[in-house]
Amino acid sequence: MMMYLGDNTDGEKLEKRLGADKLKILEKAFEEAADNALPHPMEDAYMDACHTNNMIEFEPEYHVNFDNPDVDEKPPMSLEDMLQKVKPFIVAYEGIQNQEEWEEAVKDVMARAPHMKELIDMYSGPDVVTAKQQEEELQRVAKTLPEKIPLSVNRFTDKMLLSLKNNPGWGFDKKCQFMDKFAREVSELYK
Repeated sequence: MMMYLGDNTDGEKLEKRLGADKLKILEKAFEEAADNALPHPMEDAYMDACHTNNMIEFEPEYHVNFDNPDVDEKPPMSLEDMLQKVKPFIVAYEGIQNQEEWEEAVKDVMARAPHMKELIDMYSGPDVVTAKQQEEELQRVAKTLPEKIPLSVNRFTDKMLLSLKNNPGWGFDKKCQFMDKFAREVSELYK
């Protein structure tokens, strides 16, 4: 099988036949088709990085040695209230000159809010389980272990709980499934 790639004279003939405007349209369409069909390593790497970042950013925060709003479960402020609270900073940072510019900026943020909610739901799920609820459920399952288990299994359980609580790569359902299986197997071993 022989493949014919053509040469520059073929391209020049086509340009004369179609005209410069139509050739630009054809070239643009070809580039769009090639962009859609061929892989883009840099774009793929960027999308993977965004995905990883979103998995971490939209997951509740866990084990820290100070008050954590996610763990303490203080009710979240509305977006409008939060914008009003940080208004002085945003006005100074963005160089907003008057109330009209501020209202336009708030309107823009509020217009984008449903898209952000969609992203949060995509990564966290619409029925978000808070970090405190996750921790309580994992602890509840851990407390079902028999009392006569060895100290080494107890220490392993504590380390496993800490690992599960601080793992943003696993969803809550997977953590519960793992913990349930662990509790079942340990309970069978140490009846």
